[in-house]
Amino acid sequence: MEEPTQTPAPAIRSRTIRCTPDNAPEMQRMVKAWPELHGLVERLQAQVLFPGLRGLTLTLTGPEEFLAKGVAAVSELDAPKRD
Repeated sequence: MEEPTQTPAPAIRSRTIRCTPDNAPEMQRMVKAWPELHGLVERLQAQVLFPGLRGLTLTLTGPEEFLAKGVAAVSELDAPKRD
């Protein structure tokens, strides 16, 4: 009798993306979609501790298919909604 084969789980990797002039509009949309992150960025900017989007990096962790989407991968996650 053959034993059932198991499909291996996708490899978990990470990818860091820095904000650049090319992806800045996408990064800005992502920040605004997450109220907690948007609030944090605004507070840090008000204290002159954060230079704005040019100082933002994003680290994605997940399977290769998720990482390949780049910043758009975050947009596919369920961002908390403002009431």
